[in-house]
Amino acid sequence: MNSYAARAAAFATAYVAVFWASAEYLAPVPALIPPIAVGALWLVAQTRFAKRRLDVIALATAGAVAATLQGAGLLMCLVVAAGAVAPPLLFAVLLQRWLPGYWLGHGDRFRSTRAALGRLAGAAALAAVTGFALYGLSLSSISVAEALLQLGGVTAVLVLAVLAVRATRRTRNPRGNLSVVR
Repeated sequence: MNSYAARAAAFATAYVAVFWASAEYLAPVPALIPPIAVGALWLVAQTRFAKRRLDVIALATAGAVAATLQGAGLLMCLVVAAGAVAPPLLFAVLLQRWLPGYWLGHGDRFRSTRAALGRLAGAAALAAVTGFALYGLSLSSISVAEALLQLGGVTAVLVLAVLAVRATRRTRNPRGNLSVVR
């Protein structure tokens, strides 16, 4: 549990920094790494430790703290915390259901690459649409092009981040194609 507390503290620091950097008055263009992606990667990385409820609490707390630092009141902090939890949780659950073990590189022999990428992109797109529905409805002056750019950016960041982590895990731990145990 002590290492979990250290990981959660590091995640909360990173999440608050990304949330603060992606504020509208600091970054008029969409952020390179959206807070939804940071939360989603945290929940996916923590799946193997089976502490999902603690991860959701840490994510909601980090979202509320980030909103507080930007000057939100109590009710708005709760709304931001709910919006910070729903899309990443949806992505983590869909990735775990549609592609079990994909993050760790398990089961590759039994999956086609095209189907796995399609499911990964589908989970990322659903999380992006959910995040846009929760955050984007409050933006009254957003055009269709900006909305599509924002959705595409979040989807691309989620897919590329999962593929990058997966590739680094596979290069660190190369496995043979077939192993025989007698």
